[in-house]
Amino acid sequence: MRRRQQGFSLLEMIAALTILAIGSVVLFSWLGQTMSQLSRFQDAEKASLARLQAVQYLSTKNPFQTPTGKQSFDTFSMEWKSQLVRPTRITVSPAGGRGIYEVGLYEVQVAIFYHTDRPWFSFPLRLVGYEQVLNAPSARPF
Repeated sequence: MRRRQQGFSLLEMIAALTILAIGSVVLFSWLGQTMSQLSRFQDAEKASLARLQAVQYLSTKNPFQTPTGKQSFDTFSMEWKSQLVRPTRITVSPAGGRGIYEVGLYEVQVAIFYHTDRPWFSFPLRLVGYEQVLNAPSARPF
C-alpha cells in the first residue's frame, strides 16, 4: 500500500515560484513605465506653466524700450534678448493720416532657468515694439 502524500512536491513549488516570478517581473515593468510616464508628464506640465507665465510677463514689456532683461519668479528665472526682424514703420491714424507711433516686429529669444541657474529650456517669441514719435494732436473745438 502506498502512503498518502501530504504537502507540495519540490517540482510543484518550483513551478509556482516561476509563475510568481514571471508575474512580478511583468507587474514591476508596467509599474516602472507608468511612473516614468507620470514623471515626464509632470515635467512637461511644469515647463508649460513656466512658458505661459513667461509669455504673459513679456506681453507687458515693450521690446523697443527693453530689448534685454532678466526676471525671477517663484520656481524659475528667465532672460530674454530681442532683435528687430522687420524695419520699423510709422502707424496710420484712424482718419488715414500719419500715426503717432513707430512700430517694429521683434524676435525675442527667451531662456528659462531653474533657480540654480541651470538651463531648462528656451523658445522664440515675436512681439511688437513701439515708440511714440509724434505728439498727439490736441483736441480742437468746433
